[in-house]
Amino acid sequence: MRLIGKRLVSPLLAVLIAVSVVVGMFLVGHYQIRSVLKNEAALVATAWYESARHGRSGLDGLLDGRSEALNAPLLRSFAIDTLAVGDPQAGIVTVVGDEGRSEKELRPILETAGSHPGNPQRSVHAVDESLFLSPYFATWVVFPVTPEGRQVAVRFDQTFEASQLLTTFNRQLVYLTGIAVVTFFSFMAGYTYRTQQMQREKQDLVYLAMHDELTGLGNRKKFEQSLGEMLAKASEKSHKIGLLILDLDGFKSINDTLGHPVGDNLLRATAERLKNSLRDEDLLCRLSGDEFAVIVPVVPDNHALPALADRMIRLIEQPFRIEGHEITIGCSIGITVGPDNGDTAKTLIRNADFALYRAKAGGRQTWRFFDPKMAEDQRSRETLEDGLRYAIQNDLFTLLYQPQYDLKSGEVVCYEALLRWKLTNENLVPTSMFLSVAEETGLIIPMGEWVIRQVARDCRALPPGVRVAVNLSAAQLQRDGTETYIAEALANSDIAPNRIEIEVNESILGRGEEAAFSRLERLREAGVSLVLDNFGVGTSSLGLLSRYPFDKIKLDRTFLSRISDPQKARAVVSAVCRLGQSLGMAVVGEGVENEAHRDLLRESGCNLAQGYFFGAPVTVEEVIGQEALATAARGRGGMDTTADTAADGVVGGAATPGPGPTRGGGRNIRLVANG
Repeated sequence: MRLIGKRLVSPLLAVLIAVSVVVGMFLVGHYQIRSVLKNEAALVATAWYESARHGRSGLDGLLDGRSEALNAPLLRSFAIDTLAVGDPQAGIVTVVGDEGRSEKELRPILETAGSHPGNPQRSVHAVDESLFLSPYFATWVVFPVTPEGRQVAVRFDQTFEASQLLTTFNRQLVYLTGIAVVTFFSFMAGYTYRTQQMQREKQDLVYLAMHDELTGLGNRKKFEQSLGEMLAKASEKSHKIGLLILDLDGFKSINDTLGHPVGDNLLRATAERLKNSLRDEDLLCRLSGDEFAVIVPVVPDNHALPALADRMIRLIEQPFRIEGHEITIGCSIGITVGPDNGDTAKTLIRNADFALYRAKAGGRQTWRFFDPKMAEDQRSRETLEDGLRYAIQNDLFTLLYQPQYDLKSGEVVCYEALLRWKLTNENLVPTSMFLSVAEETGLIIPMGEWVIRQVARDCRALPPGVRVAVNLSAAQLQRDGTETYIAEALANSDIAPNRIEIEVNESILGRGEEAAFSRLERLREAGVSLVLDNFGVGTSSLGLLSRYPFDKIKLDRTFLSRISDPQKARAVVSAVCRLGQSLGMAVVGEGVENEAHRDLLRESGCNLAQGYFFGAPVTVEEVIGQEALATAARGRGGMDTTADTAADGVVGGAATPGPGPTRGGGRNIRLVANG
């Protein structure tokens, strides 16, 4: 009602103003017409009076009624219908015209104006002085008082002139009023339309500012505002509210493989499913990308939230049919309860994000309730991230090398370089402690570049026949210019490309797979060897071998660490070794910790092996020393140990490596950033 009242005030005020203007114009017009008629009467009367006064009979004849100016035709031509003389002794004497009219109209005029001898001024008086001018208009003109005290007054009948002027004025007023009315209502119509349009535009802007354009759901701004209001209401009424933050699992790959239009339609369909699963009082918002949030304004029982989360997970798991594609995705959910897990919107959202992160880390397509320990873990993670950044800026990384042996000759054919983080107390942090954080934050890129440069520098200190292998992450392979900075690092250290091996694993699958292998092919064409690392842990290893030409396969350490049935393990490893041989690829076994592991690999036909059974990681200076000892031993006639004794003699890292032939004319030194 208030809004309607406000909308009506301005038009009504405008109408009142317009009516007032018209009435004012009407009154002013009548006043002006009366002034014109009175001025005309004064001019005509003056002309007639002067003519009569200077005639043959003069003023006396006019006063006595003998003047030639009093003949009827002349008076009619001047529109004079009454002539009267005011005499102090005789009163008002009507010379021409109706005596009663003189008494009725002229006496009040003379009494009001007053008269005294010698007054040189004439006066003009309209018979009707009301606001609205009558068409029956008459004017008395009273001439100056004569020396004898008499005063001549004539009445002009101006009915015709008044009627003509009033008719013309009224027509013009009606015409102008019509134009004004049309103009006014046109203006008011335009004004009203524009006002309503601006109101709609304002509402649209408010809607757009608070809603997601793609799905029509509330956006992050509306979400945060509503969450704050609901928290305040919950605090006031002493009840709880629930917050669920959802993130779609696998949506990014849909966008990358099927395109953004399909991804947009998938988001719309997801929003529709989620909305249909909620009550009217629950609020569903899209925060960003593939992230949604649900606010449950009243939570009587915390057990209701997991049930809601399970229902939404099952809904999202159902296949979507989008533009002819059947798409299956999942979602992970973080749950918090306010004010138990936070009494402000910011705190509640942050804790829900902690729970969501834990749900994703727990295998996805599940939910997690917030636990205070999650916040502690997140702070530890942030501390680790800050430490990694500091380590990158201050060059606090180093490389250690672990030997790799030929199982037939017992000679060292490779050193695996393991990245370590040097702490201020000289302790070394293994890569497994910080690799996941480095990959999630993108710090793996500068770390990987540092490894390439350090490998190139170390190669200059090693014998010319030593080959180097570098493990590249999926993030590095998907980054433009990776092959360029590798080539530049080798060129700056004067290292030939045929001394380098590049190791990759199945993480290169998915987005950018073709681009990644295009970069690898360019490196291979330049002389670099390709190695498939961690073979056997995924489901696509055989597919990779069939699509891309690798020079070497590296068995994952789980083949040896989880041996429960040696016969079955030997059968699997033998099959992989035969597959590698048929494809012209060497096979390397990782994680050799004891003689049983070594014997299983040897009996299965595996070419190469590495692990703590053969030697622990050492610095590049120790590698150089071992190479020097091996060179000296060869100079004295070589080693006289057999393959078995050579292999047995290096347990615990005490071996003295010897030369061995490899493809490309040298022994391999393998350097990776995530060993």
